[in-house]
Amino acid sequence: MGMNLDQYEGKKFCVVFVKVNEEEDTEKPVNYQVRCLHGQANIEQSRILHLEHEGGRFTVPASCYTRIMPNDGTKMLRDAEFFVMCKVEGMEL
Repeated sequence: MGMNLDQYEGKKFCVVFVKVNEEEDTEKPVNYQVRCLHGQANIEQSRILHLEHEGGRFTVPASCYTRIMPNDGTKMLRDAEFFVMCKVEGMEL
C-alpha cells in the first residue's frame, strides 16, 4: 500500500523535471536541464498523484513521492504550495 496523499488534494503544485546530461569527461561540470510543470494536485484513491495542468494531466510516478516538499521560495516554483522533483531520462525537456 502506498502513502496517503490526501493532504495535497487541490493544492497548487509544481513538478520539476530534471535531466542530467552525463559527459564522458568527468573533468567537466555536470550539465543538466530543468523544466517545470505547474498545476493543481488531484489525488486518486488517496495514493495516486495527478497534476492537472493547462495541457491536460500528468501522473507523478510513485517513486517520486518521497521528494514532495513545500515551496521553499525558489522563483521557478512560482506560487505552488508544494513541488516534487522527477528525474527523467530519454526525453526532451
